[in-house]
Amino acid sequence: MALSQTYMRSSTIENLFLFTACERGDLHTIETHLNSVSSLKISSIRDEYQATLIHYTSRYGHLNILKYFLEIKHIDISQLYTKHGATCVHDAAVCNQMEILKYIFDYYRKNFSEKFRWTIRDEQGNTPLHLAAHYNSLNVLHYLLEEELADPHYRTYNGFQPIHCASQYGHTQCVKLLLLKSPYTINQQTNQLLTPLHLACQAGSLETIQILISYGANLQLKDQDGLNCLHIACQNNHLDIVQWLIEKQTTNIDDVDYMNNTPIHYAATNGNEHIINYLLEKNAKLISNNNGNTPLHLVSKDFYKQKFLDQAAKHGHRNVCSILIERGYCSLTSVNCEQLTAADLAENSGYPSLANEFRRDVNSSSIQVEKATVVRLVIKKRNVPHSDASNQVNEQDLLNKDEQSSNKYPSWLKMTNQTIEEFQQDIQNKQSNLRKIQYDYFQQKPLTNKEDISTSTDYFEYLNNQDKNNEFILNSSIVAISKLQ
Repeated sequence: MALSQTYMRSSTIENLFLFTACERGDLHTIETHLNSVSSLKISSIRDEYQATLIHYTSRYGHLNILKYFLEIKHIDISQLYTKHGATCVHDAAVCNQMEILKYIFDYYRKNFSEKFRWTIRDEQGNTPLHLAAHYNSLNVLHYLLEEELADPHYRTYNGFQPIHCASQYGHTQCVKLLLLKSPYTINQQTNQLLTPLHLACQAGSLETIQILISYGANLQLKDQDGLNCLHIACQNNHLDIVQWLIEKQTTNIDDVDYMNNTPIHYAATNGNEHIINYLLEKNAKLISNNNGNTPLHLVSKDFYKQKFLDQAAKHGHRNVCSILIERGYCSLTSVNCEQLTAADLAENSGYPSLANEFRRDVNSSSIQVEKATVVRLVIKKRNVPHSDASNQVNEQDLLNKDEQSSNKYPSWLKMTNQTIEEFQQDIQNKQSNLRKIQYDYFQQKPLTNKEDISTSTDYFEYLNNQDKNNEFILNSSIVAISKLQ
């Protein structure tokens, strides 16, 4: 049956029924439509990813259709590649089709001098052995290792061995099989210096981690950025792995990477409050990294370019921010090397509401500091018990706990930006005014008995200008809480 021009252009839609036939194992449909079609034209029938009908047959394990293409149509499948450079044996390995692989390798050994072997690579350098480990195709993995004598030390272009591929996804049975075959791969590192243990921590597979440790995996090895297993577990939100590493393996909770980031920096990256709480309970230290950044306050960087993601502030993780702030571990006013606060980072990263919350908290703290820096003057009469509040200066008159009415106090009672000289001059001016008022008052009603002097703040300047040896002043209690600057 002749193919139409659309057929020859390998239109996916027009040829969809053929791909479906290969999926379902419908040999009759394949023979009916392709008996009169050349092998070259059959090889040109592709889907949107450039996969051929033979790729589909290999994926779904229909050996009878595969034999039709190889033995009757005589198609050389070794030259058929998908968009990503995968051959039929790669697809068979991914789908754990051991019988398909065995047939293909045997067929090529018998009929071709140039053998179609397990060493064939896709565009990333993966062999069928790597893909079998990656996709947990245990039957294929065993077949390749035992019958095809595949080398478990073989690396992809980024330095991955099959043990890395299996560990990366927590395929424990594949890991065991590979380690039984080649235990010396246990601490092998990729181009990025990742070990199988690093990748198992990334996957969050505690069982795989325990298997690797039992074979002698080194917990101290670091990747190219200086991350160890604990950093990676924190970064990937695996609390159970974090707990196991710290409690069972006594991993250093404060170990740093090459940028001086601790595990808690990485926990903050994803806003994981459970890991942060756990690390703080274990007395983890909060330090600044080489850029002056704390877990609350980091420069926005892309981690996968060997830098950091901006952490709690950038990602708007309010719970983490609350933990770090309320426990007093991080300051809202501290700045990093770029002079940015946590509020600045939150706003720059698209979290204006969080930035506003930070700034409100800072302003609230400033009000408390302002109250704490007011000069409190408590003048007591001689021989008057402290409990007699009626004879004390009311501190609330100075502190004014009602924030809404704080504006009635003069600026010299508040925290200002004045220099010491300006402040002293301001005080002298106020003292001069007080003296004039007191002078006018005393002209009308002279004071003769020091014991009758009122404890109001209006008379403090008068008392302060009396003889320093005056008995009243010696028995007065003047408490200066702090010095305005």
